[in-house]
Amino acid sequence: MASNLLPLELERRLDTLPTEAPRRGYIDRASVPNGEWGTPPELFERCEDIWGEFTLDPAMNCGQHETYYDNRLLAFHYCGMCGRDGLVLPWASERVFLNPPYDKTLPLWVARCAGRAALFTCALLPIRTGRPWWQKHVLTADAVVYLPGRLKFVGAENSAPFDSCLVLWWQAPKR
Repeated sequence: MASNLLPLELERRLDTLPTEAPRRGYIDRASVPNGEWGTPPELFERCEDIWGEFTLDPAMNCGQHETYYDNRLLAFHYCGMCGRDGLVLPWASERVFLNPPYDKTLPLWVARCAGRAALFTCALLPIRTGRPWWQKHVLTADAVVYLPGRLKFVGAENSAPFDSCLVLWWQAPKR
């Protein structure tokens, strides 16, 4: 397994992400139905600045497609309008950005990432170190970047009631 220590420059670049302190004891579940926490555009853009352009977001919903992804990304997850499921789409030649639904399907998404189904995967995940999916799959990642503060997700009135991280997996070069 590769070291999960990343260069100081990466830490500095991610340190400047805007966050808001959550109200103590408040969990804003009403503004995030079905476990869908929309990716903050600043975070997505910062990830592309650091790791290059992504070609697929298999967990994107149709509402996100036109807002800040600029019609570049290719797939949708569980979308009734387009009928596509990102868990079964091919990822093999893709550079994947993934912010999966934080519901009962989360372990399936993380397992797909850990199987190194894509050339490169950057997954935005809640930090849940005690969960079996974390211990089985996240610990196999090439790098884990713990984000400072708590993110304010698109569509939420307040910051998330949990800490977040970026988990990175990449395929080994073919010899």
